[in-house]
Formats: sequence, C-alpha cells, structure tokens
Amino acid sequence: MRTWRPHRLLRWFHTALAVCGLVAGAALLALAATADEGVGQLYGMAGVLIVFSGYLLLLAFNRRVSLTDDEVVVRNLVADRHISLTEVASAAPGHGAVDIRLTDGSRARVMAVGTYHWLAPGLSRADEVSRAVKTAAGQVRAGGAPAR
Repeated sequence: MRTWRPHRLLRWFHTALAVCGLVAGAALLALAATADEGVGQLYGMAGVLIVFSGYLLLLAFNRRVSLTDDEVVVRNLVADRHISLTEVASAAPGHGAVDIRLTDGSRARVMAVGTYHWLAPGLSRADEVSRAVKTAAGQVRAGGAPAR
C-alpha cells in the first residue's frame, strides 16, 4: 500500500497557524474572564479562533490518499471513501485537488495532494498520485495486479 499526505511544509504551516490561533483564543478567554464589558464578544472571538485552529489541524494531519492492490482510499477531512480500482475511469490533477472520475459519472476529490501553485508549485504530488491511480486502475481492468 502506498500513502500520500500533504507536503510536510504545508503541514507545518497549518500547524503554526493553528498554534497561533489557539494562543490568541486562550488570551481572549483570559481577557474575557477579567473584563467587565464586551465579555460576550470576547468569548465569541475566542470560540471562532479555537474552532478555526481545530480546522487547520484537521487540514494538517487528517488528509491522505492510499492506493492498495484493489482500491483507492481517500480521506479528505473526517471520512474515508473506499473506491474500487475497477470503478476508476480517470484521474487528473486539478486546482486544489486530484479529481478521480468514476465509471458512473461521479467524481471524488483528493484534497491531500492538491496543486498549491499559490504557495509553492514544487510541493504538490498531484501528478504522481494521478498517474499512479490511473496506472493501477488500468492494470486491474486489464486483469493483472498493479505493480508496486
């Protein structure tokens, strides 16, 4: 089984932003505990920062795509999607994700290895993942086992 995750630099970036958000949220909570006025607004801002930090940590550590001998397992944020290689019609890198087209006309987006042209064009492994998925799907349809 082969697994791809977001690039390490991107995970560090998301983690650093999340830590800053958590620190700022904790500071706002401490300020709200000692303030006399505007307490509701401070709690609201702290809540938003903490929830956003949690989302950034999900982006950093919970996205991946795995290619096995008979399926592709896509985990974008919180749920796994198991796609049989016999159902894969095509795979191509798109903006922000790899798009896997299925034989029934639907598609699956792989956010873990999207193209990040705005951040650093060399960080994406979208071409590698789409090529590996297409190759494995073609080999399964042809009746052979995918090469490792």
